[in-house]
Amino acid sequence: MNWETAKNWLIGLFLILDALLLWQLSSSRQLNNGYVESKSDLLANTKTLLAEHGLTLATDVPSKQPELSSFQANVATPSMKTLQQAVLPQAKHVQFANDIGQTQTDVGQIVMSPAGGWQVTFVPPKPLTAQRNPLSYVYHGSEYEEDAVTSSPQQETFLQSYKGYPIFDARVVTSQTKRALNTYTQSELTSIVPTGSPKPVISALDALDSLANAVDKTDETENNRILRVDIGFARKVPLYQTGVADNYWFPVWRVVTSNESYYVNAFTGEVEIAP
Repeated sequence: MNWETAKNWLIGLFLILDALLLWQLSSSRQLNNGYVESKSDLLANTKTLLAEHGLTLATDVPSKQPELSSFQANVATPSMKTLQQAVLPQAKHVQFANDIGQTQTDVGQIVMSPAGGWQVTFVPPKPLTAQRNPLSYVYHGSEYEEDAVTSSPQQETFLQSYKGYPIFDARVVTSQTKRALNTYTQSELTSIVPTGSPKPVISALDALDSLANAVDKTDETENNRILRVDIGFARKVPLYQTGVADNYWFPVWRVVTSNESYYVNAFTGEVEIAP
């Protein structure tokens, strides 16, 4: 084969390869366009399924599907002295009643809960300003972020954050006016240890489908609008345990309606009513 013939063969081969690449690019674009349409179809299907069970979607649905792992943790049980020094440091007269879990001072009171957590009452109430929000008076307040969907001007809710995601059952709930903080209740997790490697979670649409198949609101005229869908963590005690020595928190999609919240396990799709 002479050089001229070989050159013609090479040119022909390159033209064929170029045509194949153009075809692959065109096919890829068509698949991408189809994927966008399929997302719209999936959303429409989910809305239809929700409507069949008396639920209305009144919020945006997150599209992200992060990889998350469950974790093991302890419910914080700080000593009454530690709490008093942190949240009522200006107290001059302090009385500890360890047998009933109470601390009484001249500027407020702390009451421990047997199930974990505590309540702080300020006397007089603490002022709220642009520079000082409720978290500035809370034990380890920097670990919490506001949960806007469950908050009101008289009762704000803040959730402990872990790796940028809320822990839905580790919260601060306040009782306040526009200008003063009266009391708050708090629960906190410590010694958080991941259990296993991060895994992909189900989509928010899949979580809503699971909710629709588990909950029926067709006979209700209220509490059937879904106001928020977000992902975080919630506690789950394994069924095979008789005690609660080992506490586990799993990724969940939280679905919030006007009066109720639901947790959808982000690995299995199991649905629970949030406590």
